[in-house]
Amino acid sequence: MDRNIHETLNKLIELAPIIQTLFDEEVMISISDREEVIFTLLSKELGMPDSTGYKLTSSDPVFQVMKTNKRLSSYIPKELYGTAARTIISPIVDENRQVIGSISIVFSVEKHDRFVRVAEQLAASSEEISASTTEMSTSSHELTGYMNNLLDAYSEMTNQMNQTEKMLELINSIAQSSRILGLNAGIEAARSGEHGRGFSIVAKEITKLADRSAESVDQIRQLLNSIKEKVDNVAQTVSQTVEISKHQSTAIEEISQSIQHLSDVAETIEELSKKI
Repeated sequence: MDRNIHETLNKLIELAPIIQTLFDEEVMISISDREEVIFTLLSKELGMPDSTGYKLTSSDPVFQVMKTNKRLSSYIPKELYGTAARTIISPIVDENRQVIGSISIVFSVEKHDRFVRVAEQLAASSEEISASTTEMSTSSHELTGYMNNLLDAYSEMTNQMNQTEKMLELINSIAQSSRILGLNAGIEAARSGEHGRGFSIVAKEITKLADRSAESVDQIRQLLNSIKEKVDNVAQTVSQTVEISKHQSTAIEEISQSIQHLSDVAETIEELSKKI
């Protein structure tokens, strides 16, 4: 190179390989003076070309950094060089605080971008799972409510069946009384002889009616007992279902709380990943 390079820039060129080792990932380093790129340390991972000797123009970010004496950080999309990267350009000043050049460090952000995508997917998945568990919890509470309504209906049905049993006892009592009344009427008809023949027919019909009433009461009672047995079985099943539903509801709420915590963590990770 024909022209002189400032001593500070030469020192940076010597230190560039050491600076490169300070990063966990491979980086590309380029150093420029006020006019052109005077040194490039390439990276195997980054597919960027050697820009040594490139003449700076007023539209170049490096030129703007030296003009404003302010550090610049920018994103390089994957479409340009095949790898998403970030570049940091910093002005270099001499002992008089005059800008004499710049140093650019370019490093891949592919892993960072993957991390951001994973964080976003984790946050989205957590939100979906949280919504699903909330819906499950709501359904579980509704199921418990339906089961409790069934238990209330069972209790009401049991009360009605008990009332029906009392009515059957009353009918049976009336049938017994009617039977006794028919028997007494038959005795009186027999005593009356020929004159009590018509009364005897009525007494027999009363006795038949009493017997049929008693038989009907027995049949109804058997039917009610059968219904009650089935209702008891249903009630027992409903009661067990209510207990299971309560346990499930509690478990779902605990899962929902855990997932909500996971969702909060995922959102925090997503926010932090975007700031890195």
